[in-house]
Amino acid sequence: MVYVLGVNLKNNSKALYSIPKIYGIGCFLTKIMFNHLNLGLDLRTKDLTQNVLVKILKWVDKNKILVESSLKQKIISDITKLKSIKTYRGLRHAYNLPVRGQRTKTNASSSRRKSNRNAIKTKNDKKF
Repeated sequence: MVYVLGVNLKNNSKALYSIPKIYGIGCFLTKIMFNHLNLGLDLRTKDLTQNVLVKILKWVDKNKILVESSLKQKIISDITKLKSIKTYRGLRHAYNLPVRGQRTKTNASSSRRKSNRNAIKTKNDKKF
């Protein structure tokens, strides 16, 4: 297995399909990366040499692409910022409800159940 940016990639799969396993890099970005680095789309993961891996890492750094833990940390900080300034989206995140305008009357029953459980707990806590 090839170890890149904290992720083990399968040897026999094409690199075009195994590199998107890295959180923050998708198929479209992988195709752009391969075109800029002049790599073949049929390249297998086991055929990636150390030089090619270094080129990929430099390309990711040069284009300032956030991957893995830094991207997850940024997403969490953005959500906590929305919660702290009490925007509509932040409140939806806080109550575990759909954030992007989905309806909740007929769909999203599981998220409503979760938010109702939290609301019941807070109501019971306030009585004591």
